[in-house]
Amino acid sequence: MKPAIAKTVRYSLIILGLLIVGLLVAPFFIDVNSYKTQIEQTVEDATGRKLTIGNINASLFPWIGVELDDVHLANREGFAERDFASVQKLNVKLALLPLLSKNIEIKHFEVTSPIIYLERHEDGQSNWDDLVASDDAGKGGVAVDTPATQQPADAAASPALAALQAESLTLSGGELTWADAGSEPVVLSELNVALNDVQLERPVGVTLSGKLSGNAFDVDATVGPLGDLSKIDPVQLPVQGHIKAEKVELKAFKGFISGWPEQLGSIDNASVGLSANIEQHPDGLRLAEGELILNSLINVKVGWKVDMAKADVLEVRRATLAINGKDVFEARGSVNQLNTSPAFQLRLDGQPLQRSWLAAFAPELSTLYAGHPAPWKQVKFSTLLAGDAKQVEIRDMQLMLDEELVQISGAVVYAVPDIRLRIATRELHMDPWLPQPKEEPVTAGAVPAGKTATAGGRAASEEPAVEPDLRFLKPWRVTAKMQAGTLHLRGLQMGNFNVNINGSGGNFDLNPLRFNLAGGTVTEKASLDAAAYPARWKESVHITDVQVGPLLKTLADMDMLEGSLSMDSSLKATGLTQAAVKTLNGRGNVLMSNGKIKGFDIAGAIRKFTNPMATMGAKETDFSQLSGSFTVTNGVADNRDLFMASPLLRVTGMGSVDLVQKTLDYHVKPRVVGTLVGQGDTSPVRSGLTVPLHITGPFAAPSVKPEISASTIIENAPALLNKGKVGGTLGKILGGGNKPANQPAPADQPAPQSPEKKLLKGLGGAFGF
Repeated sequence: MKPAIAKTVRYSLIILGLLIVGLLVAPFFIDVNSYKTQIEQTVEDATGRKLTIGNINASLFPWIGVELDDVHLANREGFAERDFASVQKLNVKLALLPLLSKNIEIKHFEVTSPIIYLERHEDGQSNWDDLVASDDAGKGGVAVDTPATQQPADAAASPALAALQAESLTLSGGELTWADAGSEPVVLSELNVALNDVQLERPVGVTLSGKLSGNAFDVDATVGPLGDLSKIDPVQLPVQGHIKAEKVELKAFKGFISGWPEQLGSIDNASVGLSANIEQHPDGLRLAEGELILNSLINVKVGWKVDMAKADVLEVRRATLAINGKDVFEARGSVNQLNTSPAFQLRLDGQPLQRSWLAAFAPELSTLYAGHPAPWKQVKFSTLLAGDAKQVEIRDMQLMLDEELVQISGAVVYAVPDIRLRIATRELHMDPWLPQPKEEPVTAGAVPAGKTATAGGRAASEEPAVEPDLRFLKPWRVTAKMQAGTLHLRGLQMGNFNVNINGSGGNFDLNPLRFNLAGGTVTEKASLDAAAYPARWKESVHITDVQVGPLLKTLADMDMLEGSLSMDSSLKATGLTQAAVKTLNGRGNVLMSNGKIKGFDIAGAIRKFTNPMATMGAKETDFSQLSGSFTVTNGVADNRDLFMASPLLRVTGMGSVDLVQKTLDYHVKPRVVGTLVGQGDTSPVRSGLTVPLHITGPFAAPSVKPEISASTIIENAPALLNKGKVGGTLGKILGGGNKPANQPAPADQPAPQSPEKKLLKGLGGAFGF
């Protein structure tokens, strides 16, 4: 080694040695705490808050280290009298030699027991607003362009960050409190964060644990490699991690939760558990898989597996819902355009849901079907839904009602709302789905629910139903169509069932409803004005060749008529409850053929009139034609042209039917057009005999009585005479017959009555009603 070079090396080592010695002894001669007051004052001047530092320690070799103990930053004036932030110990150690090469190598960064208190008042003011405002005020509230001369200096900072390294970054015993407008504070406590082997070229391990309002959680993840920090994109930052929170009690968050369903029980007894895996790759592929469990009066579990191949496309690989351990449905699909206008397409496949199982969540189901002999058992659905923030399309919904398939398609626009539906089924039994509550037994002296007691201890009629207010339907638009091969309802089979419903502005039209029924057809057109209160409606019905017997039995529980019915009617009313019957108005005409009236034997009644000893047959009257027209005024139907033709009789009639009181007041005039011989009656009677009847009383138990007057006697006298003479039945009634005209009456016999009195007496007891 040449002397000059040796001398240079020797002096260099001496200088380096002296520098190291100086760095080691400097902290002993420099009192860094002397700067404490200056630091505290500088912070107070900038923020308006008092800063206190307990102690400051510094070291310069082998690393540059600063340790602050017992640091406190005061809260904003007008808020809670406690620190905004405090740290028990802040310890930072930087490697010295790497700094000479503009590399930041953190040997150790430690924060012990940091406590932060965040508070917000009801008026929106928070205890950190002034810190943000002071930063803006320092800029004068005006954006300032960075001078071109400063750009190289800013750019020069990136090489230092590019070589950032740290052996460990730790935070222990941390606490964060959030108090919002007087709500129960939310506390994140026992917060521990650890980052090991922090650098930019390899993944960094991150562990995080703590308690959220007393509920423990853990996060274990790897992040990175970070690469060039000046070009880092959080969306593409590599992340792999697991989040776990076994039990988070919700009572601490009830101030933030609105609309908690009462079916879930008290929120004070509810908790959630979360377990999720998160994965994000540099190519933008982001995956997440996990489950969320709600433990409450009803236990709900939601599971998912989703990924994002692109930043604005979410692929739902699997999403499941289970309630009380039972799988309810599974969803698959995608959500596109997340950054602009999200649009989704989802396939939902449901599991069979039994009515008995659903009743555990909706107890009213048990009540609705308690008296039903054969209610429905289960329902199942699957569907494809597509839509966006404005509407949803229903594509190919398969609804299984027990074992019967109903297919539904259409769309719903949220804002209007605008509903468009198309429903189709081959065969559907409606009876199992119609509610039938159990009838309460009425004991002596007891008054059923919904009724009031009369003075005699009996139950009065049920309280009137409340008229529904349908004015909320005014903005709705509805277009619906339903088709069914066969629809079963109350024992009726409605074939080729078709109905179209259209509505807007509160006016809804049913045009038409058409189906085959009991050998005939029914076509109905109707409209509902829901914009008014009470709602107004009108309908017209055209019936052709329908067998009326089963129809009346189903609609009115009446078994009075049989025959083939054709009818046209046009009715209107105001209101949708039973009380609306008194506003019913309209008109119509009826034609029935090849039928019978049950409960009335008109021919037998006339036969008994002609021969009181004759036996009565079945209480029914056959007819070949029954026709008439009617008008309805305020719930009372009036008919003036009843006509019935049978092989024996011709019947005309007129009267009224009170649909409000459910009573009859009807006059019938049957006229004999054939012979009445038979069933014990051997006396031939001429055609033309007329016996007027008056039918009165309630629908359930009408009373039928003959109407006998002087005009009746005069009108029927020719029919009761035998070849123009007083004989036959009339002769017997009047005391004639084959008895000799001049034979005296026995002594013990009363004086003979006049013919008029005998006729009236005979007619009075002839019918036996």
